Amino acid sequence: MEYRVLGKTGIEVSCVGLGCWPMAGMAGGANWSGIDDEESIATIQHAESLGINLLDTANGYGAGHSERVIGRALQGRRDRYVVATKVAPRSDDPAEPVQQYIARNCEDSLERLQTDYIDIYQLHGEPDQADMPAIVEALTRLVEEGRIRCFGISTYETEIMQALMSLGDLAMAQIGYSIVNPVGQAGLRFATEQNLGTLIRVPLAQGALTGKYFDSLSRLDKADRRHERFDNPRIQAALRKLSELAFLAEGGKRTMVQAALRFVLDTPGVTSVIPGAKDRAQLEENAGADRVSPLTADERSRALAIGEEANWPLPPYTNWT
Repeated sequence: MEYRVLGKTGIEVSCVGLGCWPMAGMAGGANWSGIDDEESIATIQHAESLGINLLDTANGYGAGHSERVIGRALQGRRDRYVVATKVAPRSDDPAEPVQQYIARNCEDSLERLQTDYIDIYQLHGEPDQADMPAIVEALTRLVEEGRIRCFGISTYETEIMQALMSLGDLAMAQIGYSIVNPVGQAGLRFATEQNLGTLIRVPLAQGALTGKYFDSLSRLDKADRRHERFDNPRIQAALRKLSELAFLAEGGKRTMVQAALRFVLDTPGVTSVIPGAKDRAQLEENAGADRVSPLTADERSRALAIGEEANWPLPPYTNWT
């Protein structure tokens, strides 16, 4: 497994990480069907044997359930992993000072994760301009106290990154990017210029680029959060067009999943890609993206053309992994 340094932090992360939103299962309205906590724990622990050291979650994934599962999985092996989690940039209680809100949520995440530090603490969305100084002050204090090692934000907007950088030591950004979602390119260029680390979310476009649903949605559980979104004519037309991407897996040189992840990994500015995995088999396939051959220039341009023509209609949700 290739390891890359996360911007200027000195933190080395596997180029393929593990997105842990699916591990929330059905808890807290997460609506990820087919999830078993014991298999999730086994998957997290199996990551180590594959060279994967990066786990990405959020306090809102299953109302904290994903963090609790990770906490159970990392007992006795915490120092072998880089844990990234998130906090919403505003409180539901307008009377609560934002510094208090950030500190309180960090402590709650630490308790669920059963650890005394978080490696990468991310704002789960874009804060109000007026709150930015207080938020950065609170995050900086957490770094000084050793509660977090660095902080970042999940956003595409370079203006937001720049504003936060002017107030403190922003270390990274989580950016959505894939064959069907090139909007993150501007953020990746900015990150490269500013030496910010990047974690890439939604690299498989909510499963659209796995190849499973190119011809049919029959394998998508009706309880799955994606079913309602996928089951409409525009999505089905886009999936039929995306089936032309199958050329990337011809001859068994890579699976469709590995091709989609390799596309992201070879994009300038990318530190690590964080696809979700429901079980050890999915994780092993994801990890294989590190070993397959890069896409040729012709393959990349052809894939991008297909992705553009497919006109994937779903937005790259901030917290999709």
